[in-house]
Amino acid sequence: MINWEKELEAIFNDPLLADVTAPRKRATSSDRLIAGFQEILAFHEANGRLPEDTPEEASLFHKWTGLLKSEKKIERCRPFDDLGILPQSVQTVEEPQAEYHREQTEEEQLEAILNDPLLADIEDGADLGLFDVPEYMRQRLEARKEAEYIGKRRPCEDFDKYTDGFKEIQQGLKSGKYKLVKFSEPNLKVGRYFVEQGIIGYLAAFEQEAKNNLNRVDGRTRVIYENGSEADIKFRTITKNLSVDGYSIMDCSEMSPEDFEECFTLTDKDVESGTIYVLRSKSSRPEIAAIKDLYKIGFTVTSVESRIANAKNEPTYLCADVEVVATWKVYNVKSSTFEALIHKLFALVQLQVTVDGHRPKEWFIVPFKVIEEAVTAIISGKPIEYNPQLQQIIYLSCT
Repeated sequence: MINWEKELEAIFNDPLLADVTAPRKRATSSDRLIAGFQEILAFHEANGRLPEDTPEEASLFHKWTGLLKSEKKIERCRPFDDLGILPQSVQTVEEPQAEYHREQTEEEQLEAILNDPLLADIEDGADLGLFDVPEYMRQRLEARKEAEYIGKRRPCEDFDKYTDGFKEIQQGLKSGKYKLVKFSEPNLKVGRYFVEQGIIGYLAAFEQEAKNNLNRVDGRTRVIYENGSEADIKFRTITKNLSVDGYSIMDCSEMSPEDFEECFTLTDKDVESGTIYVLRSKSSRPEIAAIKDLYKIGFTVTSVESRIANAKNEPTYLCADVEVVATWKVYNVKSSTFEALIHKLFALVQLQVTVDGHRPKEWFIVPFKVIEEAVTAIISGKPIEYNPQLQQIIYLSCT
């Protein structure tokens, strides 16, 4: 039978392992006693001696002498003493071997815990029970618990009270009565609607209103969503989410093209720049004919009819006849400026196709109502952008 004790002893006594030492145990940064002892160890390794009472070494010298005055501190540092600089403890009583295997009583176990060197830094007389938490820690725990609370969505039991409002907003966005405006915190008020990640939300209530550490308004809200759910999300969380991917829903009283023409007064200084036109392709090519909402948006200083007369032979028009969908007479607008604005606005929905080695740049896959709204906004000088997922023009301001 193998004698494992002798085998292990032979392995550990092998000369090949003579230079192998146990790694130094790491101490936490908060343990000042161990950190100071490790500084003393580093000094000894570098200088081959202990620190002395000199102006340059006074700090380490006092740490070392202070450590030696406490048996508890010595025993606490001993597991980290791989250089053997600590004095050896002296056992005055050698207990019988059997004592090490005797099971301790509950009283002895409790006494051993309370006398553990790891508790040496706890000040005597501290008015704390064994399971008490200091006040500053309790406050931090409460703050963290509150911060970690997430306003989860749940079914809205009285959603029928809000259905008419959501229907009006949905219809208004389609008709143009309501517009999506780039989110701004002042627009988020009780009774207002907004769009978050493509879902319409309604700020029904602002509960537990207070100011946070930055003296900014915060508190629990009640938010109703168009899908029939609600959440008591924090106000600052809503503003953070909307700032990343959200919009306010506003009634900006946008004018239709007809209203614009009626209200626009021309003077002698105004110069007709040309015509904005929107075309629809009559191409019979399956890959073109199958695309819904495919339009060409252009600008010409001549008549639209003369511009498209040879459309079936020009790659710019997809080598096919076209249908004129709409035109606008514009004044004081450079063609290059308008084309740059349109290309930038609808860049994400530009048709990617090559016809006879030519790549047309003025064809876009976008609903005509959106084009109509965009042209009106550009003519009136309103800053806008386009969200292809929502298929909505986003107004960067409501002025």
